[in-house]
Amino acid sequence: LAATFLPHIADAIASRTGLGDTFVGSIFVALSTSLPEVVVSMAALKIGAVDLAVGNILGSNLSNIAILAIDDFLYWKGPLAQQMSAANAITAVGAMIMTGITMIALVYRSQKRVLLFPWESLGIYAVYGLTSLLLFLQR
Repeated sequence: LAATFLPHIADAIASRTGLGDTFVGSIFVALSTSLPEVVVSMAALKIGAVDLAVGNILGSNLSNIAILAIDDFLYWKGPLAQQMSAANAITAVGAMIMTGITMIALVYRSQKRVLLFPWESLGIYAVYGLTSLLLFLQR
């Protein structure tokens, strides 16, 4: 029920704050809809089920891409990519780079850390921060 109101609330936030639809959708709506995955992943890590936590996040990512394909099929005004803002490309490229870092980390399995943090985590945080900044500047 709450999900049906979320786009309207996000649109109101975007227009009242001047942050822009793409920024609010990519940051605030994405964060709020990803909270269930965060809770499941934290619970999985707490019981030591690392594969479950990683599979949960990657599976959610895969499901979101499939939803985008379904949306594209159901959008009758033409290809969805032609109708969306160019700022959405920033989000897409950022997501692809973060997914790429994750895939490299899964294959490479480095034990190296930078300032006590795994390099892949720092890379993902940096890409997320840069993507967020670029979206903010696009508003």
